[in-house]
Amino acid sequence: MKRSILGLMYLIHGMRNAGIDVDSRLVSIGIKADALDPSSIIHPSLEWDIQKVIGQGVQPETGLFIGQHYSLAGYGPLLMLLVTCSNVGDAIQNGVHYQGLTYLYGVLGLEKGDHQVALTYKPVDLETEMGLLRAQCEISGTYKFLDDIYKMMGLTAPSVRIELPFQQPQDLSVLKQYHDYYGSDLHFNCEKAAFWINEDVMQLPIPSADPITHRVYEAKCIAEIERLNAEEQKIAPLIQRVNDYLELQQGIIPSMAEVAQALNVPERTLRHQLQQLNTSYKQIREQLIKHKALRLIEYKEYSIEVIAELLGYSEPAAFNHAFKRWFGQSPRQYGK
Repeated sequence: MKRSILGLMYLIHGMRNAGIDVDSRLVSIGIKADALDPSSIIHPSLEWDIQKVIGQGVQPETGLFIGQHYSLAGYGPLLMLLVTCSNVGDAIQNGVHYQGLTYLYGVLGLEKGDHQVALTYKPVDLETEMGLLRAQCEISGTYKFLDDIYKMMGLTAPSVRIELPFQQPQDLSVLKQYHDYYGSDLHFNCEKAAFWINEDVMQLPIPSADPITHRVYEAKCIAEIERLNAEEQKIAPLIQRVNDYLELQQGIIPSMAEVAQALNVPERTLRHQLQQLNTSYKQIREQLIKHKALRLIEYKEYSIEVIAELLGYSEPAAFNHAFKRWFGQSPRQYGK
């Protein structure tokens, strides 16, 4: 299933705040961070390829700081679903059920102990440096999410025992940073991450509970999951990956050389493989622009001049000419 690009955007934001020159790394593969389309979606494999470029050489422990810059704002319907639940337990269960709408690669779960319940997080990769960095970011971000959502629901955050699937830092100053963030009840070298709370907390009523609004946002969450699943079109994976990469940005269409570099494929090999699939970079690029053009015109929020700019045209006249060649009428005629 594809994912919202907001997870990647939050990672970029956090890396910037950590003093990492992430923008020059993105430019090396044809991406300008400020041109990323926040409404776009991305396949996890492509997102992983981009993360490997921007995360190269970054110490995994930096993820503790990066994850603190993840935000509630991008969670949309899922956030509203959680804050309108009847109690904390229902909210946690819904978060696990609809985790496909989060920005996590790892897997969320629920675990019960003696008079305690844990929200768990199992990383998908703890063997590589980038996998460790990503897990650090996501666990730190999940902890911040839990704290922020308690505040949003008007509740006091409960005492939490925290287990982390990382080795305890040998550097005492780094260890102090972990304790400053997670608290004193912190345990390393565990099988997975876990946030343990007293089971009585699960029954705490949520002041913002609203069953009618809850049903509305549950329907929105279900529709969004279906949309993300539907985007897994049955086309050749290589064509899908090229299309997904071109979909990411507004106003800038990366060159074939930049796409090849981002996908870690020699440009000549990419050209040949696309030919074998009876297509080309130029055809995929044009098809993408056509779909984006129709979507933006039907949205009826932008002028033709703005749409032309968003699609990478330097002049509206060039966009008008291309649109008429594609669809037999001008953008203004189509929009009426």
